[in-house]
Amino acid sequence: MTTVRNTGKEEHEDILSMTRQVHFSLLRTQDEVLAPLGLTAGQWMPLVLVSAGMASTPAELASLSDIDAGSMTRTLDRLESKSLVCRVRSIEDRRVVNITLTVKGVAVAHRVPHAVGRVLSKHLQGFSQDESTLLCRYLTRMIVNGRDDRQLTNR
Repeated sequence: MTTVRNTGKEEHEDILSMTRQVHFSLLRTQDEVLAPLGLTAGQWMPLVLVSAGMASTPAELASLSDIDAGSMTRTLDRLESKSLVCRVRSIEDRRVVNITLTVKGVAVAHRVPHAVGRVLSKHLQGFSQDESTLLCRYLTRMIVNGRDDRQLTNR
């Protein structure tokens, strides 16, 4: 069993404030870098996931993007209005809608990793490889901890 260090209220507030600042800085910078591609920070991931063959339905995209189905539907509506994706009803099961990229969507999706990489490089400027690896481990642990609902309900 892992014990949690009892941090003071001020330290918790600092951590929450800093993670919030990093989150919004990443979103703001993504919006700036992706604007020439006609995308926002919330729109690039579905394109890349479909392009990479990692997801093909709205439900899969929502799950991998860690957002609710309604939000993903609205995101796909916007991407469809920009002629980047198409919704195609499955031949095997008419209840299933598959998401495919248009020719324009494929072209944009191929440019996204470079753009998003620039955002991450900017934010990790001055970090050593070891520091980046350690940060990734800490963030992964926080994500896992956040998904463990028992930690909040058993107290």
